[in-house]
Amino acid sequence: MLARIATRTNNPFGKSPEEREAILRDLADVEPLLRATSTVEIDASAPIDEVVQQLEELARTTL
Repeated sequence: MLARIATRTNNPFGKSPEEREAILRDLADVEPLLRATSTVEIDASAPIDEVVQQLEELARTTL
């Protein structure tokens, strides 16, 4: 995530060391809460065909 933030050009947030520390702190605090209440987790950093397959499977089971 920090690598993506460092290379993006359309948003300056996350460039300073303080903002990067805040991002990591928020990630450590918030991500476990989101995971604890979710029913499905999809890793969008996986190859696109895997992400699409997971989304298609999810759509089939929830429709």
